[in-house]
Amino acid sequence: MKISPYKFFNYKENTNYYSDTYKATNFKESYPANAKRLEIFLSLIKKYKPKKIIDAGCGAGMPLIKIKKLGFNICGYDKAKNMVKEAKINLKKNNLNENLIELGDFENPGHIKNNSVNCILGMGAFYYSKKFVKTLINQKKKLKKNGHLIFSLRNQLFDIATLNDYSIKFYSQLYEIKRFKPKIKKKYIKLFSGYTNRKKFDLKNLDDKKVFSTTHNPLTIENELLNKIGLKLNGIYFYHYHAIPPIFENIDKINFRKQSYKIEKPNDWRGFFIASGFVVDCQKVK
Repeated sequence: MKISPYKFFNYKENTNYYSDTYKATNFKESYPANAKRLEIFLSLIKKYKPKKIIDAGCGAGMPLIKIKKLGFNICGYDKAKNMVKEAKINLKKNNLNENLIELGDFENPGHIKNNSVNCILGMGAFYYSKKFVKTLINQKKKLKKNGHLIFSLRNQLFDIATLNDYSIKFYSQLYEIKRFKPKIKKKYIKLFSGYTNRKKFDLKNLDDKKVFSTTHNPLTIENELLNKIGLKLNGIYFYHYHAIPPIFENIDKINFRKQSYKIEKPNDWRGFFIASGFVVDCQKVK
């Protein structure tokens, strides 16, 4: 059974972790995926220069603080009480008003007036929703006409390049293996005999912690979702590249992270397959 993201992010140890994740790059400790994601958000904010920004699901508030210090009018909210507490501590440490962040639910942000915001950010938030489409619709309601909704998602196509259990699952769905007889299924599974069994290695992510989340296909999200709910796609930008399949991080952690960092390019076509995350920049048109 999956753990509620709200409960997971409300654990005290996780609030501390998400305060630290935006600190200076240290390849020995971790890969700076969140920092690379923030770079993309910052570039878009600087491009559009929105008058009023809301950070939906702002967590411990570190990106919000960075944006506020750049001179933008921004506030935020989060459903996890301990995250909000941590965010207020971080605001105070940075000599900012702790009331910039409050409690709120990004799936249904009833505390925000409709048609009142120029730009809404969802950094590592919306893909934890069990009502993803409804969440986007509710967020869109808060935007003024032509307002921007910028959010990050987990890349479903990355499963192809992992060469592990995720790849097997992806191809099984792609080929609809369930339709075939046991003899074919058995031969099919043998094709993947050299693929990594993640359970044998220290390859941990939120899926291993049983936290509910979703993945999305960057090739289809425009036509299958955004266009249908009145959002115009302006761009897709990739982050958290993997220079080689994830198993190699377990073998040579620091070099794996350094080489992956070198190829981080938000507009590189390879991002469709070897980046585990992407940022969607869209706009309210109706």
